[in-house]
Amino acid sequence: MGCLKKTAKLVVFILIVFAFFAYGGYTFVKGKYDAYTKPERSVLVKEMKDFGDLSEISADYQLSRSLNLFGYRKLNALYVPKNQKITIIDLNSDDVLTEEDFSSGKIEKKLEELSSKIINSPIIPIENIETTNKGKILAGLKIVPYIDFVAKVKGIPFLTLRGTAAVYTTVNSDEGLINKIKDKIQKNEVSRTSKLVISTKFSSDYYENITKNFISQINIDLL
Repeated sequence: MGCLKKTAKLVVFILIVFAFFAYGGYTFVKGKYDAYTKPERSVLVKEMKDFGDLSEISADYQLSRSLNLFGYRKLNALYVPKNQKITIIDLNSDDVLTEEDFSSGKIEKKLEELSSKIINSPIIPIENIETTNKGKILAGLKIVPYIDFVAKVKGIPFLTLRGTAAVYTTVNSDEGLINKIKDKIQKNEVSRTSKLVISTKFSSDYYENITKNFISQINIDLL
């Protein structure tokens, strides 16, 4: 009897899946997904303005955003000529990763921790991060600290990645956060969050300047 019930449930499931595809369910869902993740650039620039003013970013960088399924909002930029991806992650706090971490010697450890915690991040869990270069980039009115690094993929020691990481803080204006920060607004406080810029790729294919140029084209104010 138990096997019969399981078989019946399986048949019903197969029929539902078949109906979903047969009657355009996949096309509908994909259309909604694409409309959100890859809207017109003017729409994305307006709706993601708390990441900074993105209006002056070169057309060579294809902008998109990820679904906010795991608590982190993400803005993606694909540099089409070299197929190099850059992601900006809203860390939901201004103390998880700070600008001071880039000069205090804590940045390598913090990046390793974040790469393991952030689900579906632009980098898989990494370890043995070594800074190869560090500096600052002027982005609008904001000076953004960064590091270039090499790292190993956790669990696969023979794979080496190169990358760039940077951080800046902005005031969030996302509508989804309005209720959450209403009390702070009434008290003349603001909701500041760190934005982690990260790009990684296998050593022979990574170009640091692509990431740095992208950062320099974001107009970040001093709020």
